[in-house]
Amino acid sequence: MSDFLTEKRDEIQARLDELAPLIAEHDRLQRALDALDGVDSSGTSNRSSEKSGSRGAGRPRGSGERSRQALALLRQEPGLGAAEVARRIGVHPNYAYRILPGLEEQGLVEKKERLWYPKDAA
Repeated sequence: MSDFLTEKRDEIQARLDELAPLIAEHDRLQRALDALDGVDSSGTSNRSSEKSGSRGAGRPRGSGERSRQALALLRQEPGLGAAEVARRIGVHPNYAYRILPGLEEQGLVEKKERLWYPKDAA
């Protein structure tokens, strides 16, 4: 039995080693996509000054492509948690925790307990 467990552990470790570069690339690409989400088509940053703590005149928080995808998903399937929204639209869960409050500020979604609902279907 121990030979079987050793073999399976070795197989799992080999697969993890094989996937590690892909995971690292995924994380790098996700960070790049997140950064681009804050840049308009002219290449100007829409991010506010960190010193002032205020948002500039750029794109409102929660108005990018991922926000539109999250809103469409919640309209189709109300009552999802942020982690599930993230999984379904293909982003890191932390990103959903950033975009959903932006949609809430715009009055498009609301949070009840730990689940998110579109305002028009709540």
